[in-house]
Amino acid sequence: MKLIIDFIIITGLTLNTLVLLGLLKIKAKQAPHKILIVMWTFIFISLIHFYAKLHDMDLLYIISFIFANGVRIFLAPLIFIYIKSIFQPYKSLVKKNLIHFTPFLIYLIIYILPSVVNHLAEKEVFEHVKLIDKTINQGLVLDLISLVYLMLSIRLFFTSKDNLKHQYSNLRARDFLWIRNFLFCFIIIIILDLILVFLAMWFNLNPAELGYITVVVLVASMIYLGYYGLTQSTIFLPDFLTNKNTSTREVNTSELRALHEKLEHSLNTDKPYLQSGLTLSVLADRLGTSDRKLSAVINDMMEISFYDLINKYRIEEAKKRLVSSDYDKYSITGIAETCGFNSKSSFYRIFKKETGITPTQFKNNKGGNVPIT
Repeated sequence: MKLIIDFIIITGLTLNTLVLLGLLKIKAKQAPHKILIVMWTFIFISLIHFYAKLHDMDLLYIISFIFANGVRIFLAPLIFIYIKSIFQPYKSLVKKNLIHFTPFLIYLIIYILPSVVNHLAEKEVFEHVKLIDKTINQGLVLDLISLVYLMLSIRLFFTSKDNLKHQYSNLRARDFLWIRNFLFCFIIIIILDLILVFLAMWFNLNPAELGYITVVVLVASMIYLGYYGLTQSTIFLPDFLTNKNTSTREVNTSELRALHEKLEHSLNTDKPYLQSGLTLSVLADRLGTSDRKLSAVINDMMEISFYDLINKYRIEEAKKRLVSSDYDKYSITGIAETCGFNSKSSFYRIFKKETGITPTQFKNNKGGNVPIT
């Protein structure tokens, strides 16, 4: 059995190395590429950790323990930010989402580093570590935190997938398959690990030994994702995602500023967002520019996605019409349609996200705050 596990781990390390080399070879790396590099590096260290444990390599085990023990609550938020970097591209995205790594940092400071110190000192320098081991099922807590973030990632993926169709005319369903399968694979791994945690609790099994089952499934997932990714047009990301962003450095800055002013003037006067089928290409044509330049203005200068920008204006227009006597005969759904929304559910969801209340509450209170009951 040890030889089989050893072979599987070595296979995983080999595949992981190939994945990292493929990602590192990409010349114009976007945020999604950089996040994937960090993610696969952590997976690589985790596999090293299990390899060191299998072969009783104490020093390597301790060094890798620092990164591998909390890998679940590091990777899950990282995956969430990865999905954001694809569908909601803007500057400083990672910096603005560092708060999601708080659970990992707390765990690192309170448990991981003190455990390493205790092991190296061969005595209980930090006595609280033993208390944590006795009172808290860490595997259960880590898996639950990871599962929450992965479910948030799935939710973000499915809500953003349809929205992105408004930005890319050449979008095909298969372009999203790798991202969807990527998320599902990690959810399966976490759910499996959660099941193993419960089995260890109920039948008094060794959770460390059961962890090798998770490693086997992880390597199998890597094989599948690696093969699927390499059969796409680019490694792990379809062309329309990797090439969608344009740095402001590639376009004359003064030209972008002028386009920015032209865009805002058009949005405030012509109100193109009232067109339900508005796309990035259509708006670019109206402004007499290219998709590339308009995308640079919206994503880099305004630091917002096309979808969020258009909906922001639509919501502001909807707020005016909800309290206007000129639209008394319109239903809320009717007002939503006049503002460019093509479904009642998306209107209600986005309106509440922007204002904190529903359109009905806003209309009933004439745009004022909802009274607290």
